[in-house]
Amino acid sequence: MEMRKKLFATEIAGFIFVSITGTLCHFAYEWSGFNIAVGLFCPVNESVWEHLKLLYFPYLLWGIIQCFKYKDCKQILSCKCIGAICAMMTITGFFYTYSGIIGKTIDALNILSFFIGVLAGFAIDYTLIKSVKFDSTKSLIASIIVFLILCAIFFLFTIYPPIIPLFRDPLSLSYGI
Repeated sequence: MEMRKKLFATEIAGFIFVSITGTLCHFAYEWSGFNIAVGLFCPVNESVWEHLKLLYFPYLLWGIIQCFKYKDCKQILSCKCIGAICAMMTITGFFYTYSGIIGKTIDALNILSFFIGVLAGFAIDYTLIKSVKFDSTKSLIASIIVFLILCAIFFLFTIYPPIIPLFRDPLSLSYGI
């Protein structure tokens, strides 16, 4: 039972960490003087795709921190991978659902979608970590591969984004850097 309390506490700390770090990352590209290296990890425009970085990279970093904290727990990174993907889907689904229904975007709802996504990701990965279903070397290797592929996709699509609405900055109508 003690392990569950420690895990729950680190998940709460993770929610706070990702929420604060993600919020700060929103401004980091501009604060850096539009440094391309920073832009690979932080949003370079106001597109939905770029805003997924606000969750993804802090979430990945927290997952790595948790792996070091719980060295005997192979399923942490696997569950974090699933949590991150579900969180990004939650943010995207929330955004397109509400904006499709009301026909416009509202900044407060966009911000809310981020926090709902973070909460959903942590709730899902906490449930999965407790279940011990992904405690294998195969799951760990698969999650590392998926995380690396997602990193590569974020980097690639920051520089060479597909010309579709997900990647379009609604303010400047531009794509990527």
